[in-house]
Amino acid sequence: MNRKTLLGLFGVLGIWLTAGLALPFVNVLNMFTPPQLMVFRGFLTAAMALIGLRGVIGRVDKYTYLIALVLPFATLGLFEGIRHWGAGPTIIIITATPLVNLVIGTFLGRRVSRASIIGLVLVLGGVVMARWGGHFQWEGFAWTLFGTIMNGILYELFARAKATSLQKCFYACMGMGILGLVLSAGASWSAIAEPKLILLVLGFAFVGGFLYWIANLMAFENLPTTEASVLAQGETPAVIFGASIMLGEHLTFVQWVGVVIALYGAWYLSRWLSKQAVKEQSVT
Repeated sequence: MNRKTLLGLFGVLGIWLTAGLALPFVNVLNMFTPPQLMVFRGFLTAAMALIGLRGVIGRVDKYTYLIALVLPFATLGLFEGIRHWGAGPTIIIITATPLVNLVIGTFLGRRVSRASIIGLVLVLGGVVMARWGGHFQWEGFAWTLFGTIMNGILYELFARAKATSLQKCFYACMGMGILGLVLSAGASWSAIAEPKLILLVLGFAFVGGFLYWIANLMAFENLPTTEASVLAQGETPAVIFGASIMLGEHLTFVQWVGVVIALYGAWYLSRWLSKQAVKEQSVT
């Protein structure tokens, strides 16, 4: 396995861990509206990125500016979906993000590998089983579908932007914070005065913002877009598991079978990527 593929797979693992820890917190921190959480996550993560850049932002390309426009709306759809009908149902729909990339790839003439399709079917089938018998809520579904479409567009932009990881992080998170601030007009901020909530918000921003962002960039900068977007959906069982611990959701045996199938799907694609990397090295 070459270094580029290894870094990409470490990024995927980071996506799973950070998403599983952070996304259920959208409902744990229910004293704040989703746009308020975007303010915390956006500006605090942007500040961390700025520190990493040592205060020098530098010039960036147009795709980085487009990321700064698209990511805030992808986050809004995700957070509103979680708030309206829960982390589990939302993350299941978000798992369909690779379908958006497959459609975009088809229009662009991109070759879709057989392994990508098999991995996607396994992951989608597994997560549907993982939430079998769950409730349905139209507003939550609409927000989540909107976030899924924005997420697919975002994945395409990640692969095209030429700025550094921290530059992308800074601009995108500033965009998230600004949109959240605009949508938070009239909301109460009094709860942030509690010391315990300050620590929770900082942890939410660091794990769910900065670390999650770096993990995504590692994955999408080092793996093919379609394969990376499928592998990233392994965050679904991680979020379901995190929600079961933090929010008291209990899975049935059938649902746990679904989690295992979804994880196997992600592993299947990961193994295929490793074999492809070995073949490329042998050819060169």
